[in-house]
Amino acid sequence: MSVPATPQSGFPSRKAPLRRRVFLALTGEYFWFYALLLPSILVLIGVILIPMVFAFQMSLGNTNIVVIGGKGSIESQWVGLQNYLSLLASPLFWQAFRETVYFWFVSIVIEVTVGIGLAVLMNQNFVGRKVFRLIVFIPWAIPTVVNSMLWGMIFDGDNYGALNDLLLRLHLISTQIVWLNPMPVLSQVPWLSNMLGYLGANTAMNAIIVGDEWKTLPIVAVLVLAGLQTIPHEYYEAARVEGASAWTQFRRVTLPLLGPILTVVLILRTMQLLRAFTMIFNLEQFGLPLLSIQAYQQAFSFGSFGSGSAISFLIGIIALLIAFVYIKQLYKEEM
Repeated sequence: MSVPATPQSGFPSRKAPLRRRVFLALTGEYFWFYALLLPSILVLIGVILIPMVFAFQMSLGNTNIVVIGGKGSIESQWVGLQNYLSLLASPLFWQAFRETVYFWFVSIVIEVTVGIGLAVLMNQNFVGRKVFRLIVFIPWAIPTVVNSMLWGMIFDGDNYGALNDLLLRLHLISTQIVWLNPMPVLSQVPWLSNMLGYLGANTAMNAIIVGDEWKTLPIVAVLVLAGLQTIPHEYYEAARVEGASAWTQFRRVTLPLLGPILTVVLILRTMQLLRAFTMIFNLEQFGLPLLSIQAYQQAFSFGSFGSGSAISFLIGIIALLIAFVYIKQLYKEEM
């Protein structure tokens, strides 16, 4: 005769009523776990959940700030999904969408390729490795506003622009180039220039990508380096015994084992890139109408907080879809 298993303390049987299960879970051995976790949950609700619900409510209405007699008030008229439908029917929204996708895709490709390369280099044993790691990490410590001002001086089209001065001294250019002017690239090939211009690949966009990557590549490289140092050396030794080349070891051993950390990096950087604002706004104002710039313009320039909130939620939906693809691909590779 078998003895029925008794549930452990803190884990009441699933056959017990829901009220009793909740009571035992909260008063059992995990009481202090929930008690210590409660302040953090309340903070998250206060600073994330409630503002998110309020912003979503604004996106479903025609919300404006009206100032009368020096006093401001919020007026909102319920319009349902009209803000979202108006955005999806707007050519300006789709232009901003294309430019945002271009900014995200090019930045992600650079970060993954160059970031992994830097991480592999920092993982090697050579003289001055610690100093090299420190130098690589310095750009990440620079505030974003300072970084945008720095690259603004580098890309300046006047005589004191650092990049123009260097290229003139090397006799690579004959006249000043306004790098932050959103002019077409590869104008010698009209069809290719038109296609790239349609996607948002102009001179100003590419210059901003360079400046942004200079700051963010170090953190990507450091995270990938942390992932590399968790890979046991025995795997590489076994691969060398099997006659695998260095490229085969990287492709068959390193990349698959870096999958989880790369997924985290891709998700974090995707969310940051889709809502990138500071550097773009400081250098171009409204010259590059990415989705984040358009959301700010709708809310604070035109006073249409409903449309601005709707764009923000569309950015969040796009980020969630891309993150879902990342995670799905990771699980597919692990199976």
